[in-house]
This record gives sequence, C-alpha cells and structure tokens, in this order.
Amino acid sequence: MNSQAAMFGELFRYRGLLGMLAWRDIRVRYKQSLLGVAWAFLMPLIQTAVLVLVFTSSTALTIDDTKLGGMPYMLFVLAGIIPWTLFNATIASSMECLTRNSRLVTKIYFPREVFPLANVLGALVDFGIALSVFIPVYIFYMFKPAVAPFVQPHPSVWLLLIPVILFFQVLLIAGLSMVLSMANLFFRDVKYVMTFVLQLWFFATNVMYPLHFEKHPWMTWINPMIAILDAYRDCWMGRGLTNPSGLLVSILVSTIAFFLGWRVFHRASFKFAEYV
Repeated sequence: MNSQAAMFGELFRYRGLLGMLAWRDIRVRYKQSLLGVAWAFLMPLIQTAVLVLVFTSSTALTIDDTKLGGMPYMLFVLAGIIPWTLFNATIASSMECLTRNSRLVTKIYFPREVFPLANVLGALVDFGIALSVFIPVYIFYMFKPAVAPFVQPHPSVWLLLIPVILFFQVLLIAGLSMVLSMANLFFRDVKYVMTFVLQLWFFATNVMYPLHFEKHPWMTWINPMIAILDAYRDCWMGRGLTNPSGLLVSILVSTIAFFLGWRVFHRASFKFAEYV
C-alpha cells in the first residue's frame, strides 16, 4: 500500500510534465493534418455511416431489431464506435510511446508511466470532441416520433452513470497501455501482434451488432468491453442496466488491470534505458 501511495505521490509531483506531454501529443497528432481536429469527429461519423449502410442495405447481414433494446440502429452503432475508438486508438498509439520518446527515457529521470498516461489523456480530448457528433444525433432521436420497434431515448438519472463508466474504461485502457508499451519496448513485434488482436477484439465486441448470452451470461465477462458498451447504451436510453453483473466484473477487471499493470510497469522501468 505504501508503495502504491508513493507511486501516486511521485506521479502527482510530475503532473505538470504529464499535462505538457499530453498537450504535445495532441498538437503533433493534428499538426500536419489538413482537417486538423475535425478528424476527431469525422472518423466516428464515417465509420458509423459505413456500418449502418452495410447492415441496413445488405441482405446477407441482418440485425435482429428486438435485440437492440429499442435503440435506433444508427444510435446503437455510434454509441459503440465512440468508446471503442477511444479504447482501440489509445492502445494502438500507446504501444510505441516509449520508443518514440527514447531520448527522454535515457537521459532524464521522471516516472516513465507519464508517457502512456499522457497518451490516454490526449485520447480523452478526442473522445470529448467525438461526443459533439453523438449528442446532436441523440437529441434528434429524442424528438423524432418513435416507430416500432424503436423507442425514443430520454434523459434520466442514468446519464449520471456515464462518467463513472468512462472512468473505469479509462482505467482499463491505461493499465493495458502501460503493459503493452513496456512489452513493445522489450519485444518490438508486439505492436504487430496487437494490430491483429485488436481487429479480432473489435469483432468479438458489440460495436456494430448486439451480443447476448442468455444461457451463458458469464461469457460477457471474458471481454470487459461488452458490458461497458452495454452500460453506455443503457444510460443513453434512460433505462436501467441490462447487464449489471457484467458491468461489475468489467469494473473489477479494469481496476485490477490498472493497478497491476502500473505496478509491473513501474518495477520494470529501470530496465527501459537498456532496450531503447
């Protein structure tokens, strides 16, 4: 416990550096981009449009509307794409955060976890910008007359749970980012393996179609992102949680992933200079 408190204390002392690195990552990401920050809300919108077009136009792929919980399909996909993009893009970019900053890693002392954590903070800015796409669509469906089998989303007290869900999703992302950035430093082919793993993870998650395991609900516990996306959608629709046990398991997994990942990362950090 004392060691964990010391790690928090050290990170707090370098909070200025953490903020500076996060801001640098944001600026570098869009510096040479023609549309700049506009990509943060254009990408989820384009992805959603493509998925909705494919699934609504193709006869080979069909979605059972009854399993959407009354949620319009476009809103369903957009509510999954935005948090999934936060998860996927952050982990993908975090894997090289130590190798990208090799000079700082070898020459100056500070807690090395500021690199993956700064990457996570920068991604949260993109997440906030992406919500500027979701909220107008959400409001549109709030006032659009409901057509069976859809129901209108409505704000309720459940919206207050969204920051809590985001908090634990960020813990999961941060924990995985620290472990994978460390692993990629020691074994540079990790980033190639994870590219494949993240693609499989996408299809094993309820981003573009619902996943229900009525007979074996424990199967949702294997992938914590399933319950997290379910919880986001439940809160946006203003209904109670449809998978509370899965969300509790996801919260537990996220917490363990963060603290265990941080501890492993911190203990191995003295070796980083040898592998950069």
